[in-house]
Amino acid sequence: MSSTSYYNQNRDALFEQYHAYDPEVVHRAWAPEHLKGRKPGFACDIGAGTGRDANWLAEQGWEVLAVEPSDLREPGEGKSDPRVTWLDDTLPDLQKLRALGRRFDLILLRSVWMHVPRSRQERAFRILTELLNPSGLLVISLRHGSDEEENRSRGFHPVSADDLIRYARDRAISLRGQYEHPDRSRDHVHWEWLLFVAS
Repeated sequence: MSSTSYYNQNRDALFEQYHAYDPEVVHRAWAPEHLKGRKPGFACDIGAGTGRDANWLAEQGWEVLAVEPSDLREPGEGKSDPRVTWLDDTLPDLQKLRALGRRFDLILLRSVWMHVPRSRQERAFRILTELLNPSGLLVISLRHGSDEEENRSRGFHPVSADDLIRYARDRAISLRGQYEHPDRSRDHVHWEWLLFVAS
């Protein structure tokens, strides 16, 4: 299954599911410490899904570019804050995004990294760091799931915090935070957040 097939086939149900969660709760592991004191600027939500988190950022004053390759983008676009702009593009290459020539003060990847094949994760990380402004914040969540059948059927790839930290070290990007928390509804899943700041 391609990384977008599941989302295309379950678009409407996923829209309702995602918007049932308060983004303040979803991001409480890192946002109070690392986002609240940061002056809103230009943000990019990569793998934006239905736009829940992009709208949350926009409500806090950010101008947001929401990047989403699946059909989830369609209902999201229709319910967006005026400060959210949408783009159909995908990791790891982000060709359309890079062609814009923009740099961002915040890049958010929530529940996205496991869709990138491990052999291409280092390249994807390099591209992300090249899209950051100086002192820009890169926020990546890692999904750790023990259900191997689910991982195979959904096309999830292995993820590793140690890999990200190594990529960051090679790029002279600083690790500023690392947090873990359980999934709200699935015992076999837990999440890890890593926050990096550009030089």
